Amino acid sequence: MHKETAIRYVVDAQGRPQGVFLEEEMWRHVCGHVLGVLEKLFPSERAVPEPLADLEMLKKYWDFRYDLPTDVTCETCGASTCDWEADEPRKFILAAANMGGLLSFHCVACQSRITKRHFKDKVTVTCTPQRPCACE
Repeated sequence: MHKETAIRYVVDAQGRPQGVFLEEEMWRHVCGHVLGVLEKLFPSERAVPEPLADLEMLKKYWDFRYDLPTDVTCETCGASTCDWEADEPRKFILAAANMGGLLSFHCVACQSRITKRHFKDKVTVTCTPQRPCACE
């Protein structure tokens, strides 16, 4: 990789800067840092409110023989809680809830997705690691 070709500056017809292109090899070296800085600068743009109204609807009409479990465990990084709603700060963020008994969470530590499917006689749990960025 040659320094002069690894970074390409993009300008408009008037010569005003518009952006920067990084070659793949250069991006692999800097992407973790760049994405971390962007997350700190623009946290609210990525934040999506938890669907708490959907969770309350599920609780209101819950008719299974067992209580709605509040424990969540991430198989990817080992984070765990016995009551995700009571944690402060939260270890898991509710991503989805529906009347069919599905609850989905994002692990704050590693961003894996934990999906709990509640059935009349059992609960199944899957943990899906976050897709790695192109730099990994």
